[in-house]
Amino acid sequence: MKPLKRGKYVVVGTLMLVFLGTIYAWSYFKSAISLVFPMWNQKQLSLTFTIMMILFALGGLLGGKLTKTISRRTLAIVSGGLMFVGFMAMSFLPTGNEELALVLMYIFYGGFTGLGVGIGYNVVLSGVNSWFPDKDGIISGVLLTGFGLGSLILGNIADKLIAATDLFVTFRILGIACAVVVIGGAFVLESPTEDTPLPPTRNKGASAGGKDYTAGEMVRRPTFWLYFCWNLCMSATGLLVINNAASIAVYFGVAATVGLLVSVFNSGGRMIVGWSMDHFGWKKTMFLVNGAIIAAGVLMVLGNAVGAFFLVLIGMLMAGISYGGGVTIQASLVRTFYGNQNYPVNFSTCNLVSIPAAIVGPMISAALVDAAGGAFGPTFIMVIVMGGVSLCLNFLIRKP
Repeated sequence: MKPLKRGKYVVVGTLMLVFLGTIYAWSYFKSAISLVFPMWNQKQLSLTFTIMMILFALGGLLGGKLTKTISRRTLAIVSGGLMFVGFMAMSFLPTGNEELALVLMYIFYGGFTGLGVGIGYNVVLSGVNSWFPDKDGIISGVLLTGFGLGSLILGNIADKLIAATDLFVTFRILGIACAVVVIGGAFVLESPTEDTPLPPTRNKGASAGGKDYTAGEMVRRPTFWLYFCWNLCMSATGLLVINNAASIAVYFGVAATVGLLVSVFNSGGRMIVGWSMDHFGWKKTMFLVNGAIIAAGVLMVLGNAVGAFFLVLIGMLMAGISYGGGVTIQASLVRTFYGNQNYPVNFSTCNLVSIPAAIVGPMISAALVDAAGGAFGPTFIMVIVMGGVSLCLNFLIRKP
């Protein structure tokens, strides 16, 4: 049997996800947009991110359902086209009509790009992972590392482009770049056929020939909802720290750029957790991630109590790893629990957790910081509390 040449799919898929991850560079765009439209307040600007997250999750679900009738190549082209339209439309916002410009921003950045990224995210993850039943965890980790680094890499590039040109030119450049990479990658990605001699799975806990659950069957099982709540707790807890990383650094008298380290560890942690999924199985890996988030909260509470920022920073980095690890666990666990046949729809159904997590995490964070007069002590305590809740849920989760 000739060895499978699968490496190109990982390289191309990761590159596509880096550019798909550009949508998370909103924090880089937000300050520049507020200078062009000074009448917009922070709530109006933040609503763009909320709309984007909702359409991202729904786009993933739509992409998963459409893979049954439309090829992944076509869906990837649609994804790149939606991102192109979204970014290009942002470059033509009417500066003389702020009310219309705000609505257009919600439609094109929040709607078009969010939907495009959601479709592309599902297509790339489900497509590339289908080639690696023997390395599902680590491949998911590599791909999701690219997605996580997208905002960091291209966000910094966008920041420099804005300074060198202007905001609107930057949106045009990003629109063209995303379209070229995502649509170009669509012509490389392909799915294995039934006759492709794939190696057997090595994921501990996965059973060869196990039942393939439909999304309807999946959501009727208690295990799904236990895992969904676990994932919600872990995601919201991670966002308590990640969304405030720069502000926490400033609060302790450290440069805000230190907060970017959290993004790096968030991305890097995805490969570590993916490797753990392949070698130690889902249960042990979930407990490790649970332990890491609780330990992160303890370190941040101690660091805050004694005024030692290095302890707070270590806790923040561990929280970043835990958050990224939770994303990777989901990508692999859905296949392990519910089979390969309906993976695109099942994965995107589980990924709907990003909607409540993106709402709950920032809301809790804002309320705690406001109540504490700008201090982060209560936020650090809440990390321990929510980490403890997710740990309790973990004991109840059983494979179908």
